[in-house]
Parts: sequence; structure tokens; C-alpha cells
Amino acid sequence: MRYYYKGCPETRLHLYFEAISGPWERLFDNEADLIVHHIDKADPRLEFIDLFADTLLPVVAPNFLPFPISKGITPEQMRGHVQCVIRDTALRWPAHDYYLIEGARTWTVSDQQMKKEIILQGMGWGHMPGFMIADELRDGRLLSIAGKHLRGGGGEIVAARRRDAPHGPVANRLWSFIAAQAPALSSTVKRRSPRRH
Repeated sequence: MRYYYKGCPETRLHLYFEAISGPWERLFDNEADLIVHHIDKADPRLEFIDLFADTLLPVVAPNFLPFPISKGITPEQMRGHVQCVIRDTALRWPAHDYYLIEGARTWTVSDQQMKKEIILQGMGWGHMPGFMIADELRDGRLLSIAGKHLRGGGGEIVAARRRDAPHGPVANRLWSFIAAQAPALSSTVKRRSPRRH
């Protein structure tokens, strides 16, 4: 982004960190011009630029579980262990829960980095984007528990904006810049991401 701002020194960017449904709510409430998040690509109100796809893996720290790690771990086995989840920042939209084990104790955090730290410290377990934990999986600081019952998942991250909203010249320049940088970002994430187990 610093290269973009060299050519647009008067641009003032206001970044907000939202999670789960929060980015959609801000965009559709006209409180954001652009979001970087996952979307329903079939929604005709949106235009988007694909940024990257990644896996979400259920992970634990070594010695977190009192039983051996295998591909046969079930949700029932994990119910008695604290699950770390990201809180939905939407105020009015229905809350979304992803990969939540019903009946499990949960700790909520504000973002993926905090969630990663909680899991690394052996204070809980949860699903993490592969590119964020590739080094920890490689060196054994985190262990995947993906398998037959806890499959993990995948997601596509895009830059999205409203089709029906006016976009000024600076916003359009930023949009074009993001589109030009997207292939390099996608390639970097793909190289870093572990293969799904």
C-alpha cells in the first residue's frame, strides 16, 4: 500500500477491523467504501476482486489434549475443551458461528492474531487460516487435528464494494491498485499455506 500512497499523498485512509458479519454490515450500511473479507459472490449488489483462497484448519498446541491426536477426533471429544472463537462485530445483523462445537466452553477474541496466541499458549483450540500458522505447523508449535470429523474448511478472501454506490476517482484508483496487486498476494498466500490433511 505504501506504493499506492506515494502517488496519492493527499489520500486519507481510515481502517477499521471488523469480524464475521461486521464487514458486510458496515458495507451495506454505507459506513465503508470497501471491505476485505469473504462474501456471497452471487450477491448482485457487490463487485469484487479475488485476493486469495486459503484453508481453515482446526489446531491445538502440543500437550493441549489428554488423548493422542488422530484423524478420528470427534466433536464430542472436543466439547470438554475450551474453543477459541472470534466475536462477531455486527451490531444488527444476525450472528454467525463458524465451526462452533455446540455445548463447548468458548473464549471469544477480537481477531485472528489474538486467537492464534491463545491457541499457542495452550489455553484453547480453534480453526486458523493456514497461511497464518504455516511456520508453527512446520516446527511443531501447533498441531492440526483435521480429520474425518473435524474437517476444517476453506474460504476465499476478496476486496468488495457496492455496485450501486458512486465511487470517486481516488476510490477507483485504489480499486485498480488492489486489482493489480491481487495476483502477487494470491501467489504469496498459496506458497505459505500448508496442504490440508
